[in-house]
Amino acid sequence: RAWLAHVGAGRPEGPICLVTAHSGDGGAIHCPSASSARTADSALVLYEGEVRLLPIHSAQAAPCAFELDLALEWSPSVWSAAPAIVQIPNIKLLQALSLSAQMAGALRAVFERTLVWANEREQFGRPIGKFQAIQHQLAVLAEEAFAAQIAVQIACLPAATSLGASGHNASGPEADTHSRLAVDGMRIAIAKARTSEAALQGAQIAHAIHGAIGFTREFDLQLFTRRLHAWRQAAGSESAWHKIVGESLLAPPGKPLSLDFIRAATDPLAP
Repeated sequence: RAWLAHVGAGRPEGPICLVTAHSGDGGAIHCPSASSARTADSALVLYEGEVRLLPIHSAQAAPCAFELDLALEWSPSVWSAAPAIVQIPNIKLLQALSLSAQMAGALRAVFERTLVWANEREQFGRPIGKFQAIQHQLAVLAEEAFAAQIAVQIACLPAATSLGASGHNASGPEADTHSRLAVDGMRIAIAKARTSEAALQGAQIAHAIHGAIGFTREFDLQLFTRRLHAWRQAAGSESAWHKIVGESLLAPPGKPLSLDFIRAATDPLAP
C-alpha cells in the first residue's frame, strides 16, 4: 500500500493479494490459484509484463483446493480500464518473500505447539517427549523452523541483486531500482526454496508426533499445516526456485559452465 501511494496509484482500502496471471479463454486474464484471495479486496496483478490493481469483486471467482485461495478471471475490459502501475517492485519476488515470511511464522507456531504436545501427551507412563526418537524429531523440526526464519531475515536485508519479472535473470543479478525499497531477488529465491523445503518436512514431523489428533478440526495444528502446504505451492515450490537460482548463477554470457562452477566451488586450487 505504501508503494502504491508512492508511485501515485492511490491507497486502496482493505487487504491486497499478489497475483501472477496468464491469458485465458477469450483473452481473459486468468489466475488458477490466487493465494489468500478470499480475504482480499484487491489484487495487484502481473500480466504480460504489466502490473495493475484490480478489484476482487470484478473477477469471476471459483474455489480452489485451499479454502483461502481463489481461482480468478478478469475480462479484458476490466484489465484495460485499470491504469498500469510503473515503478513497482517485482510482483513475483514480493509474493515469494511474503509467502516465505508466512511459512517461517507458521513453522515457529507448529514447533511450539508440537513441543508442548510432546511434553503433555503421555504413553507408557511418561511424556512422549522423553523418548529419544521423539526428541530427535523435535530437534529436526526446530532446525527447520530456525532455518526458515534465518532465510527470511537474510532475504529482507538491503538489496544487492534481483531477478527478472518472471523470476529469471537473463543478464545476471542487478539491483532493482524501481522502488525506494529494492528487493534482493537471489536472496528471496533462496528463501522461498528453503522455507518451502522446511514447510514440507516440518508439517510431516509435526503430524507424526501428534498422531491422528493433529488432523482433526478441533485441534489447531491443521490450521497451520494446511496453510504451510498451500503457501509452499503458491508462487512456485522449492524445485521451481532451485531452477531459477541455478539458472541465474550459471546464465551466460560471462558465467561459468556447470562443471567449471562446481570445480571452483569445491576446489580452492582450481584455475
